[in-house]
Amino acid sequence: MKKTTYLYILKEILPIFFIGLMIFTVILLMDKILKLIELIVTKGVSPTSILMLLFYISPSFLVFTIPMAVLLAILLAFGRLSGDSEITAFKASGLSLYQLFFPVSIFSIGAYFLTAFLVFYGLPWGNIGFKSTLYLIAQSRADIEIKERVFNDTFDGLVVYVDKVPIQGKRMEGILIHDERDKEKLNTIFAKEGFLTGDPRSQEVILRLFSGEIHRFEPKTGTYQKVQFSVYDLKLEMSRALIAVDRKLREHEMSIDDLKGKIEKKEGLGEDVTPQRVELHKRYAIPFVCIIFGFIGVPLGIQPRRSGRSYGFILSIIILLAYYISLSASEILALRHLLPPFWAGWAPNFLFGGLGIYLLIKAAKESPFKPLVWLNQAIDSVQRKWRGSLDDA
Repeated sequence: MKKTTYLYILKEILPIFFIGLMIFTVILLMDKILKLIELIVTKGVSPTSILMLLFYISPSFLVFTIPMAVLLAILLAFGRLSGDSEITAFKASGLSLYQLFFPVSIFSIGAYFLTAFLVFYGLPWGNIGFKSTLYLIAQSRADIEIKERVFNDTFDGLVVYVDKVPIQGKRMEGILIHDERDKEKLNTIFAKEGFLTGDPRSQEVILRLFSGEIHRFEPKTGTYQKVQFSVYDLKLEMSRALIAVDRKLREHEMSIDDLKGKIEKKEGLGEDVTPQRVELHKRYAIPFVCIIFGFIGVPLGIQPRRSGRSYGFILSIIILLAYYISLSASEILALRHLLPPFWAGWAPNFLFGGLGIYLLIKAAKESPFKPLVWLNQAIDSVQRKWRGSLDDA
């Protein structure tokens, strides 16, 4: 009986979890998706490469969307069971709320391990894969875009002219380059031949030139300089769209090892490491939210109401907003040195975890939680007014 009930509850939760996970992930990825679509439309990057970029950056978003989907799935699943009086039937057959919570705890713990795995292993793997794919895109575009006897302005600040591009191999002949990336020093480069190469370590695309001259002019001073070279490496910058995507990724998506390395480096220089410590404790704390939302979702999901299934979705949004607002507030206080960095990540967990355990105990005793009753009444009132305004229209 218990095993059948547990499987039934899990089958109710899992489809909603996957749907919620997809919706939340797409919403958070929307900004990145728009930038990556720009690469397809304006830069000719293949859709396959774009899908690979999305795949590699997905762990950084799944860390946040998995807890969101956990809460939504539990609220909607238990809301449906409660609305159809199945919770009452389970209790009448001798199952307590604590026993009904058992499959939820298994599900929440599984979500915790998945999120922790993404934090410790998924983020570093995704960052490495993202940068490697970005480098391959830049390198392939450089190979494709340089055409013979055409002034190529693919690279920011450079105009490249090649007299001859042999069919066999990548060696180019008769190269002219106008470089105005530095407005104070305008360079015109002539080279007998050259070829494109890449540095996998720095992930840069380089045009290696042979037997040429650099004509340098400084507009401010009117100085002219001529430099001859036998071998000269010219670094080719990625397009602005690629740089924007890469920079935005680096700003907030470092792995735990990267954070620890940065902390050690800054401590050695005597610099403040509070922002890095705050971020580190957040990374450790966020996976536990899956378990905490399990405690909160069950008692809130079985509350009696008349507002329909939309109640679970509205309530999940309210709880998510409350949690992330408290997380942001504790982070701000820690950055201002009003709280230790540890509490920046863990204070919301202790607060919402204590609330979840308290609500579960109250629900098991079938004792109403007054603030929740008032919230239900407020949601019902808003929905009645909304329906009334639609009917009048």
